[in-house]
Amino acid sequence: MPLPIRDERKRNQILDSAATLFSHRGYDKTSIRFLATEARVSTSTIYSHFTDKNDLLLHSIERRLVLIEEKVVNAAETGTDNLEALSCALSIIHKALKDDPFLCKIIIFDPHVVDHRLHERASATRERIQQFAINGLQAAVQDGSLECDDVEALEAILRLSFQGWLLSIENGIDEVSEERFTAMLIYLLKGRCK
Repeated sequence: MPLPIRDERKRNQILDSAATLFSHRGYDKTSIRFLATEARVSTSTIYSHFTDKNDLLLHSIERRLVLIEEKVVNAAETGTDNLEALSCALSIIHKALKDDPFLCKIIIFDPHVVDHRLHERASATRERIQQFAINGLQAAVQDGSLECDDVEALEAILRLSFQGWLLSIENGIDEVSEERFTAMLIYLLKGRCK
């Protein structure tokens, strides 16, 4: 059963505050009490929506992914062709991760977080985000806007470049903006266009 609108707003307010605090202060340094103060709710309100801090974290990650997914789907629906949709999807994904260092850390698999649910979520998150891009790639090959006789190898290149880019952000050696990175990936893919 969906939450009443007021409760849904409170829940989103808590999730937004948690996302901001987890990104800027870190998960371990963000207490439920501090989160309640920042979200302008009581701790009991937080616990009425989430069982514990890990549950809050998992819902926060899921909400961020849903927002990314909605943007990718909207871009795909408004694009003129599948190659343009792929370009938009890559740009959206890269920008979202660049703007959200905590989500980026979760995806890279931060070894300091020991909760098994978080590790499972990180793995599922990586797969889900990579699948957005791979689906766009496959659609471009299927509709003929991208010529490729080894889609599996092209998927691997896309996946590995994505992982390398995430690691470069995490290690502070990212000298190439997400715009330049995405543009170069598309440029390389377009070299295979008909």
